[in-house]
Amino acid sequence: MRYRGRFWARLTPTLALAGALAAGCGGTQPRTTVFAPPPSAAPTGDLNDSRFAATATTLPNGLVLIVGGVASEGPASGSTELYDPATGAFSHAGSLASGRAYHTATLLRDGRVLIAGGIGADGRPVAAAELYDPATRHFSVTGSLGQPRFDHTATLLQNGKVLIAGGDTTTAHTSNLATAELYDPATGSFGATGNVTRFYDPEADKFYYVGRMVAAHGKHTATLLQNGDVLVARGGDAGGAVEAAAEVYDPANGKFAATGALVVARQAHRATRLANGMVLITGGIDANSHVLAQAELYDPARGKFTLTTAAFAGGTNLIEPRYEHTATLLPSGAVLIAGGGGGKTILNTAELYDPARGAFRCVGGAGAGGGCAGSMTEYRDYAAAARMANGAVLVVGGYNFRLGAARNPIAAQGMTGGAAVPFSILWSAEVYDPAAGTFVSTSAIAHAHFGGAG
Repeated sequence: MRYRGRFWARLTPTLALAGALAAGCGGTQPRTTVFAPPPSAAPTGDLNDSRFAATATTLPNGLVLIVGGVASEGPASGSTELYDPATGAFSHAGSLASGRAYHTATLLRDGRVLIAGGIGADGRPVAAAELYDPATRHFSVTGSLGQPRFDHTATLLQNGKVLIAGGDTTTAHTSNLATAELYDPATGSFGATGNVTRFYDPEADKFYYVGRMVAAHGKHTATLLQNGDVLVARGGDAGGAVEAAAEVYDPANGKFAATGALVVARQAHRATRLANGMVLITGGIDANSHVLAQAELYDPARGKFTLTTAAFAGGTNLIEPRYEHTATLLPSGAVLIAGGGGGKTILNTAELYDPARGAFRCVGGAGAGGGCAGSMTEYRDYAAAARMANGAVLVVGGYNFRLGAARNPIAAQGMTGGAAVPFSILWSAEVYDPAAGTFVSTSAIAHAHFGGAG
């Protein structure tokens, strides 16, 4: 399957962004289907709104804030909700001023959450940013980005500011940015950072500033290092070509500098800082549109990436190739890799990375036909995940293609002779319990709390 990162061009009146996913892989555009949970007087443990390309952020009060995404209400949802791990229930949390998907959500030092960028309901990148205050449970508008963007990254710095890096500026074609901005919570404003240049706009009769990185990045990763710097690992270049370059941002001088390149060029991968300070890079899509199983480690002391298979005598690749998965650091120091898209399927499998051995193992054991056995309660691509205060991991929403064993548009169309493929945006969520090593649906947790069958 050839990966396609630009979904927006074929919107249908309701959820065409979802519909355009299969068109990116070739063949007939899928039929978009929303599987709504039945009405219930008691909380069911299902999301109030099905969604993918949303965000999940654990708040200081222990609740998890779910924001936006492509949802049942439309391709750029303004709805938000809160998950309560004590009950397994979701509740409405208010509405965004600007609906969005493919945005970022960053927990600030004062407990508020910065929502920035994304794609709006009109199919255009969003410049507006908003703040969620858990104390008041309200959203409020804050300063706007200097450049509208989506598929960017947002990283909380040790000084309390937020680094916004890269991303795309249009859904018509790929036009990834080489620019970066800093959000200052004290002033509620964004400002240029990096190699800053002043420009003059004659129509507006004013000067403005643009901060540049070493290179453009889209569908990349940005990871805070132990020394306070930020590692930005490539993704796509300005035109969307997958590259291997990486760079490091130094908040002390506000500059970007090149560092060692990835061993394998990739985008739509995930990056996780380990307890030892190294950064684990997992999965993604390579320059030939192949889904990757290779994982690598970045060593900040050497400024170099090394494959896990080369860094350890018993090091391994991922058991299953995947992209658009979730990667979450557990209290034990292991990393939970869950779901995502595979080479020929959307996955309901998960793996654990052991940093002491440089090796991955399947959650729930090996599958009968190779790979991992299905351990998750649902097949999920582009879900959101958040580690909660109790150490468990909430995995929310996502999408899949419902047609028996076929879980991607190419395989499904093969089974139907090219007919439309049912595309499902998920209402469900699940929790990984590190102590038990298993996933359980939030509906089962809610039913156990409120009563009823799980």
